[in-house]
Amino acid sequence: MTAAHGFDDDKRAGIFRALAQGMEIPEVLERFHLSREELKALFLEVAESYKARQSGYWHLFCDGASRGNPGPAGAGAVLLDPGGQPQGRAVRFLGKATNSIAEYQALLLGLEMALEKGVRRLQIFSDSQLLVEQLNGGYQVRSPHLKPFWRQAMNLLQNFEAYAISHIDRTMNAEADRLANQAIDRHSE
Repeated sequence: MTAAHGFDDDKRAGIFRALAQGMEIPEVLERFHLSREELKALFLEVAESYKARQSGYWHLFCDGASRGNPGPAGAGAVLLDPGGQPQGRAVRFLGKATNSIAEYQALLLGLEMALEKGVRRLQIFSDSQLLVEQLNGGYQVRSPHLKPFWRQAMNLLQNFEAYAISHIDRTMNAEADRLANQAIDRHSE
């Protein structure tokens, strides 16, 4: 398991060790400066990790960032194997773009990385509800400037044996967000 979900390995280990040793949940929350939502997210992360190991799904976390919307934009993606170990990170500066375009570009960046590594089964996580709903068919793609990105994503997804895309909270997408912002920061220097 990695810091892609907002917790580093040392903090995870400490939390689970404290719980295993009988520390009450309110004490764990206080000691590790956690909210109930963060603890819940950690347990969901662990459950998803075990589920992914069993099913052979890789995990892709992707995020786009735009400062100004439109403004300087970046894309970041993190790829984890079925055991939760990082197998790739990708960063790209996008120039001037909207946040929605940056989100799609981050997804495309991650899909290309996964295909290059021969991934066949992929669980995709994004904190962009618009992107997730458009790819899952919940929302129509009405913006003409997003349609080419949606088409390209749908075409790439057809190369996988199986895939699923889920909306997650921003706190669970910290590493991809960091990479997207890093792309912008590096270009600004």
